Amino acid sequence: MANHSVLNNSLRNKLTQLEYKDLSGKEKEIKKIYEETMGKEPPNFEIYSSTDMKIGKKSGFDGAAIHFYDKKHHINEIYYIFRGTEPSKDFGDVVYDALGIGAGKSNKQINDALEMYNEVEKKVEGSDIEIKRYGDGHSLGGHLIVTLGLLTKNFVNIRGLNDAPVNVKQLKDLDKDFLEYINRKRGASRRLSSNDLISLANTYYEKEAKRISHTWVKGEPMHAQSFPNSWYAGNKVTMLGDLDTEEMINIGKYPFQKEAKWNPVYMIDQFRYNLGVKTILGGLGFVNDHVKQETLLDLPNKSEQYLEHIKKYPFLHLGEIKAGVALGAAGGVNLLTSPGGFSQVYKGISQRDQAKLHGINYFVKYTEANTMKTYYQVFDSGSQEEILLDYEQMKKFVYYCANTIKDKEANSNALKQYLHSEINEVFEAKKKKLKMKISREEASPQSFMEKADKDGATLAWFGQKRVAEKVTFDKTFDPLDDSVFTPVEEIISSIQEEVTYYQKFLEAFFQNFEKMMEADESVASDIKSMKKVVGGI
Repeated sequence: MANHSVLNNSLRNKLTQLEYKDLSGKEKEIKKIYEETMGKEPPNFEIYSSTDMKIGKKSGFDGAAIHFYDKKHHINEIYYIFRGTEPSKDFGDVVYDALGIGAGKSNKQINDALEMYNEVEKKVEGSDIEIKRYGDGHSLGGHLIVTLGLLTKNFVNIRGLNDAPVNVKQLKDLDKDFLEYINRKRGASRRLSSNDLISLANTYYEKEAKRISHTWVKGEPMHAQSFPNSWYAGNKVTMLGDLDTEEMINIGKYPFQKEAKWNPVYMIDQFRYNLGVKTILGGLGFVNDHVKQETLLDLPNKSEQYLEHIKKYPFLHLGEIKAGVALGAAGGVNLLTSPGGFSQVYKGISQRDQAKLHGINYFVKYTEANTMKTYYQVFDSGSQEEILLDYEQMKKFVYYCANTIKDKEANSNALKQYLHSEINEVFEAKKKKLKMKISREEASPQSFMEKADKDGATLAWFGQKRVAEKVTFDKTFDPLDDSVFTPVEEIISSIQEEVTYYQKFLEAFFQNFEKMMEADESVASDIKSMKKVVGGI
């Protein structure tokens, strides 16, 4: 049993769902879920809840850890499970979504997650069996568990479920080693763009990223969004549900980018739209700097009193007023009056029913229906974007490339044979045939003269025909002109370039994917088998 984790993905999904009811005191429910899924009793376990540990009350953080321990069967596993946003239950989640994930300014929930992690680790330390750590998080919880895994660097496997992305600015603030790496690579004084930070994070956290996967319901709103500094660390992405569902609008991306490349009206509108997004994120940072956290967390309960106090004592709330004006101006002027912004609002309204796909209940429903497809995420250094590759389609393309190499090499060899052998054979055959004809003419000079005279070349001398005693031809032949060989050589060169391209592609594919998927045993094994087959083609 030590070779396999105690909980499979189905069990982990159900426990993440149960965490929304708080795992504290849920021993009976966990045993029941385990027995129904596995058909046997679970190993001994203990639950650690952030609620019981009194962590996260102010920030809104909510998480739990389940520790399975069985010395006889060499089991020592901890499953960290973090809940997502619950605005009706805890407004702190909404505040952190905006200030933490969006603006990268608040680290309060991450700090609470780290505090809980450290407390749990203290409670379970001392065993002579190595601890294996697993992590699951839905929505906001996915952001937190992935960030925690990157910071601690000691999880075996982490899954983000309809998860929010990591913010690389937070990683830079919280991970001193990552900051040192950035300074070493780019210099401490240099101001880096979002793309620069993500590119550096992809390299620095390469080992950790192999253990992180994401599972998303197709068409849910969270994973479609992209904002500065947002990063989905990890290599493997599984899509659930109806794969024909349209992707939700991406608020962080201007919708008419293609048109903006050639149309000046759209170019200006794109600038306004991007400025609006940037200003809103900057305004969120301003809110974090100038509005007390207690004030923000208490807004749902005391919003009317708060507004009355601002009206009565405006100078005491100058920071909040500036922040509100900044956010209002950005949203109202730069976005809502923009054709791109209007398009996003209109399309968002038409897609409003898809918002429900983000919920944990829909996630579990589609997982149990087993409607899923796996993709692999690759960071393209050229476009500075993450690209999702369909692994099954990629496999087909690999075999297509291998067979193409085989066919093209056969064609190239046939042309080389034609170039170096058949053309010369044809030329020599023609020369031989012509020489034989020349020899016949030389053997009968008079018949040649009669033929020549018959063709109109008279050789009469004072009315008498002259008798030819001998006819001699020049039997030397010029070599074949380069123009005969050049077209064939050009075709061979073109084919060889294509063969080289496909060979480099296959080499890069196997290098990248073997390295990327070494943590996924089934895929790693599949790639090695495929490499052997392709190598033999």
